[in-house]
Amino acid sequence: MTLSDLDRLLRATLPGQGGRLSVTVTDLPTHESGVRDLLAKAVDMAALKGARLVEISLPLGRFPAFGSKYRGVPVRDCGRSGVLRLVYDSETVTIAA
Repeated sequence: MTLSDLDRLLRATLPGQGGRLSVTVTDLPTHESGVRDLLAKAVDMAALKGARLVEISLPLGRFPAFGSKYRGVPVRDCGRSGVLRLVYDSETVTIAA
């Protein structure tokens, strides 16, 4: 998945009015720098859309440098599935009259 593909997907689907969303990327870049670029886009887009990236799952065997957190977001090992999973959450805003 390219950065522009991820950008279009997140712009169209990120929750802005409350809710949870999981995005799975099955076609990962081969190099760590490409994954890092995708994660940076994922975090930046969350902030833009009023959501929070609350969990990242990725194949830590292929990308061990990420460790247990990326920009404060917990990183879990997805094991042999070899996919990148991004879990977003957006709190519902209640306005009292």
